[in-house]
Amino acid sequence: MRFVIRADRSITVAFEPTAAEYALEPDKHIIVEWFGGGDDGMVSVEAEDFVVAAPSGGYSRAWDSDGVEIYIGPESGPDAR
Repeated sequence: MRFVIRADRSITVAFEPTAAEYALEPDKHIIVEWFGGGDDGMVSVEAEDFVVAAPSGGYSRAWDSDGVEIYIGPESGPDAR
């Protein structure tokens, strides 16, 4: 599954289960893709955080507005930052 996160204010996007965080600025976006695992991935908003939880047995990868991969864990690509 692939989806976009876009915000009209500054928020922190937290990726579970790695606890990696990314500061998302207004009018920017992140593309998230889930790989493998079941169909129980989850997204939620908690205070100023947007939480992305990978599906059980799977993992997430994410890219910023410029198409650069965001490092969120060991499954991130070799060019992720």
